Amino acid sequence: MVDPKKKYDVAVLGWWYGKNYGSILTYYGLNRAIENLGRSVLMVHEPVGYNGYRVQWPDAILSMDFARRTGYEYTKQLHYSELHTLNELADTFVVGSDQLWNPLIGRVNDDLFLDFVAPDRNRVAYGTSFGNRGTEKFKPSFIAKHSQNLQKFKAISVRENYAVDTARDIFGTKADLVVDPVFLLDQDHYKELAAKASISPEGEYLAVFFLDPTPDKKSTAMAIADKVGLDKILVICNPDEGRKAAQEIWADEPRAELIASDAPENFLRGYQDASYVVTDSFHGTAFSVIFEKPFSSIYNNKRGADRFKNLLSSLGFGDTRRVYESDTVQTITKNKNVTRSISFAKARKYITEGRKYSLEWLESALDPSVKSSAALDNGKAVAAAANIPSQSHTLDLDFSANSEIWSIAKGTKGVSLSVGADKDLRGKHVWTDLPEPLTPGTRKRLKIQWAPTTKTKSINVHLRNPESGAFKVIGKASVAESSGNLRTDEFEFSVAEAGLSQVMLGALHFTGPKAGAQVHEISITEVKSKAPAAPAPVVKSDDEIVEGFSKQARRLALHDFESQVRSFSRGRSADSVTGIRARMFFHAHAIEKGLTHSNFRPGFGRIAIPGLAKEMNAWLTRGLGTDDTIVQSSASVMKAYFARNEETNTDVSHFRKLFSDEALEVIANGRVGEGGAFPAANHREDPVETPNDDRAFMDVMYGRRSVREFIDTPVDDAAISAAVQIAMQSPSVCSRQGARVHQFDDPETIKQLLDVQGGFYGFNAPPRLLLVTADLDAFLFAPERNQPFVDGGLFMMSLLLGLTQMELGSCLLNTAMGVEKEQKIRNIVDIPENEVFIAFVAVGNFDKNVLVPRSKRVESDSILKRHA
Repeated sequence: MVDPKKKYDVAVLGWWYGKNYGSILTYYGLNRAIENLGRSVLMVHEPVGYNGYRVQWPDAILSMDFARRTGYEYTKQLHYSELHTLNELADTFVVGSDQLWNPLIGRVNDDLFLDFVAPDRNRVAYGTSFGNRGTEKFKPSFIAKHSQNLQKFKAISVRENYAVDTARDIFGTKADLVVDPVFLLDQDHYKELAAKASISPEGEYLAVFFLDPTPDKKSTAMAIADKVGLDKILVICNPDEGRKAAQEIWADEPRAELIASDAPENFLRGYQDASYVVTDSFHGTAFSVIFEKPFSSIYNNKRGADRFKNLLSSLGFGDTRRVYESDTVQTITKNKNVTRSISFAKARKYITEGRKYSLEWLESALDPSVKSSAALDNGKAVAAAANIPSQSHTLDLDFSANSEIWSIAKGTKGVSLSVGADKDLRGKHVWTDLPEPLTPGTRKRLKIQWAPTTKTKSINVHLRNPESGAFKVIGKASVAESSGNLRTDEFEFSVAEAGLSQVMLGALHFTGPKAGAQVHEISITEVKSKAPAAPAPVVKSDDEIVEGFSKQARRLALHDFESQVRSFSRGRSADSVTGIRARMFFHAHAIEKGLTHSNFRPGFGRIAIPGLAKEMNAWLTRGLGTDDTIVQSSASVMKAYFARNEETNTDVSHFRKLFSDEALEVIANGRVGEGGAFPAANHREDPVETPNDDRAFMDVMYGRRSVREFIDTPVDDAAISAAVQIAMQSPSVCSRQGARVHQFDDPETIKQLLDVQGGFYGFNAPPRLLLVTADLDAFLFAPERNQPFVDGGLFMMSLLLGLTQMELGSCLLNTAMGVEKEQKIRNIVDIPENEVFIAFVAVGNFDKNVLVPRSKRVESDSILKRHA
């Protein structure tokens, strides 16, 4: 809960308390992204008092349980009249993602436009959505009120590209396009969350996640399971009252198993271990891509098909991963895109680049020193309700029917609708969804490009309300016994009532042989005068910016600062595995140092031991395993500590009580010598075997050369592993060992990397290329700002000596590069953003007579400065 005495950097409003995985993980991504930027976050619970959609939420629901597990600080539910008191708690207010600005949703009220925020506080929107395409839903009163609210925002971002136009043309504000908040965290972060799951699926399986399960969707999923060769199906239930529906639909399928319990961690684990995913969920689709799982998506028209189109287009898939609720075994079998073979290269690039840009946008928006405004035209709206540009929307042609008399088949030229023979055709309808329900009072034009075949003289076209089943005729197409020729019919009409959201045809109008229609396209346009659109802003890429030294240095320094702040914050967070390991080593090393004192001080460790106990307990509580090297080393340290104090008859039971029973068991079984203190003459561990174990240190040190030409003798990867193990003997701050090594063997990948690095021109590519990095997450304190490069440099030098000892040639290739080059490298190979580059190393076997640069060294007197 909220600390009333604490001042927060950021307060977040949005539907984080909702009982569905999309909302929960959307706001989890936003919360963690803001925290990783070094800012404290207060989550604002839903205010009440507006209307019947705003309710008092139960405390014992999975979203609130998750909020407590992940350490959210959140408010109680206030009456909306009390929201102004939040100005005393936070400096910046962020309205988060989701369809928070869609007037068709009953829970959308003034608080989500931050109407209560004081003028001296900042207002920011991250990835907020207006819902599907279309502007008819915005009534004049809604526009008038919320144009004023939105123009008070410091910065606005949206997650759909068409929403940029909506913000500009309807509300007179500038909006930037950012990625959905779930993409602000990398795959490893979600894997850490999935590691906390209470389930552990085994074997290959198809994961099915339907928000709105139906027997037809089940049939589509079954056909996909058969095609991709999966005999097991794991059904992930919609946590918002969806388990009962799932039980009913999947009850007769022996291959299907419902997920044991509902929790975000279990949802992620179900995805992480899946072999293939089928979903009708927007965020279910997003997580298929995050975990890089082959997938098929049924666009959910009920919840907004445009969102799926926008997402999958951005990720580079287009409609290739789309399947339909009405698909048959035959159509799935013929669908070449229903396959386990799928490339995520474009999607990975979009997410990586989008995450980088979006975090930079968010950092700037949250920075109090950066002054800006989302308002256009000096704060005046550039569009009025009567002046909204007309927009045409093409329907998805995902038809459904209420009778088996209709046969629906999709092809390359649209959808074929066939009507079978039946004496009674009344009440047997087929329909497809509009982008969104139509607003009463608006005027529309519906255009159908089709080839109808019927003996009747005319065909009525209807609008249908899916909730009530009621329908209205909007026009009549005179067909005069059409023989199936392609034609276009247009119907202009006024919307008479609310809830009409489907275009419907009746079987009664289709008679005779081959009765039906080949539908090529249906589009709908609002009948309004067009307003001139504002010109799109011209944005220069980093490569187009001409900078002087000082500007470039400042930009790079800010980039490095932001990276370190994100990683330092993540490393210190309670749910960071890397952070827990680093903190364990930090405290264990402090205890080790105490054990080395010649004048041993019994009972020491009043700071280090509670810290170590906290981290070991947290590690074991999360079920992360006791065989981890750092856990075992920490256990051995405490075993040595307790033994040493027992020798001096010192009572340290108060320290022992700090460890959980499980931790004490690990300590009791800890291996002697894995941690603690030992004579300086001893080896830390057994030295690796090398080709010439008696080779003198001076031979290795003075024999190291920068070799750029290699012979064809295959490289023994075991020799590289041995060189890395030698380098592990390098010192590092508190023995946290933050260095990392990435090895590349593929010639094409090596060539691409060296082309970007630029320091190997004129030479053939080496058989192996290493990239040494330092993991920023291993460093816990701001004064350690230089330590990643210090530790990384020490490790790198030891690695070069290790390679020399293993009789491999090597050449150090610097990574003194700007942000653009660095990002190109990250686009080629998967290097986590929290790892900073130290250097590349070319590696291979070499002819000892090959020529190398002399590279004369200066005298030691020019380097060594003695201070009396």
